[in-house]
Amino acid sequence: MTTKYFKTQPGRLAKTLSLVTIFAIATSSCASQDRPFGERIVGVELTGVHHMGPSFKVDKFYVNTTYGGNVGFEGGGGRITCCVDLPSTWRPGLTVTVRWGVSDWSHENMAETDIGNYRSVLPGGRYRAQIPVEKYDDAEHVYVHFFAGGRARVVASMAGPGKYHPIAEDDPHAVELATAGTRVAQLFTEEELAEMRRKADADRKRFGDWR
Repeated sequence: MTTKYFKTQPGRLAKTLSLVTIFAIATSSCASQDRPFGERIVGVELTGVHHMGPSFKVDKFYVNTTYGGNVGFEGGGGRITCCVDLPSTWRPGLTVTVRWGVSDWSHENMAETDIGNYRSVLPGGRYRAQIPVEKYDDAEHVYVHFFAGGRARVVASMAGPGKYHPIAEDDPHAVELATAGTRVAQLFTEEELAEMRRKADADRKRFGDWR
């Protein structure tokens, strides 16, 4: 497991926001199941953490349609995005849709990557999962924890990963409660992309062009 958090990530590979990212940021994040009538929803910040070791990265991840950025070699921290919708009061059956992609740098050829050639970096898979949001007392900062084998957990906490966090960074059993994702060819389907574009266009007409 990765034991270091909230370190500056190495700038190995310049990132350019994809079309998916642009539309995802423009689209508000909603609970993935029907909300009970009158449920109060609040927007909270989002951070990713991974437990796959120093040779792996989460290249990008999304909670519902909120883009969470990437999680670098140190395992997480530093990057905070906004916002994910949570009910102010936790309820049984609360889930979110998490999508993520992993890359394996364990066979990295430094001479290649130094000149911008990343052929030695191996794809670690793209995953999608409907993941329970673990019970919380208050709707606070959402952390998505990624584990080897395409597994993840979602918790809400004001405490960063460490002693007071719901998932202790040195807990060898943390993965046992993780949800297994399904491997997918792409993070969003063409139908989902079309719907995201439609909503983004509608938002621009209603609120103006944010770009």
